[in-house]
Amino acid sequence: MVNRLILLITLLAAAGLIAIMNFFAPMELGPAGVLLFFTMVYVLAFGICTFLVRIFVGITDHRGLRKVDYVYAAILGLGPLMLLMVQSFGSFSFWTVGLIIIFEILACFMLKKVTSR
Repeated sequence: MVNRLILLITLLAAAGLIAIMNFFAPMELGPAGVLLFFTMVYVLAFGICTFLVRIFVGITDHRGLRKVDYVYAAILGLGPLMLLMVQSFGSFSFWTVGLIIIFEILACFMLKKVTSR
């Protein structure tokens, strides 16, 4: 049930992103439109990361997805959003990509430590 809901919301976010990018100029959106755009990007990235985590869990562990696997997908979904935000600020470089990767690794490590107790 949860997987179908995530799939539905991901497809709606993809359709919304396509609509926003085709029908509106960036200056027409305003602050609420930009917030909606970044929210849809995150939801789309979360859905894709959930699919990738499901594939990884299916290969390595045959018991199915647990609740913590959705949290891993949520953490990994922040990566593309942070890359897009850094690119919109105009400071996209190898250093920022490296720092975002380090942040993702540290967040996953912290989640592993918290859930192992």
